[in-house]
Amino acid sequence: MTAIENRPRPTEGTPQPRNKKTEAIIAILSAIIGGGIAGVLHRVIEEVSYYESLKTAGGTTGGLLIVIFVVLTYIWS
Repeated sequence: MTAIENRPRPTEGTPQPRNKKTEAIIAILSAIIGGGIAGVLHRVIEEVSYYESLKTAGGTTGGLLIVIFVVLTYIWS
């Protein structure tokens, strides 16, 4: 074996920078999609009015945004 093969290997590479803007956009879009699905399911399953399903979709979207951004804030720091 040569000395090149016996040298210690680096355990960690250079850390990759996080793209917070892309992660935030993905979080917003996933919250909107999740809220829309919740609104549609509320409308179909419980046969409520469109207004009630929109309230459900809006509330779910807001709640998901808060939860996702709390998790992202924890990860980003």
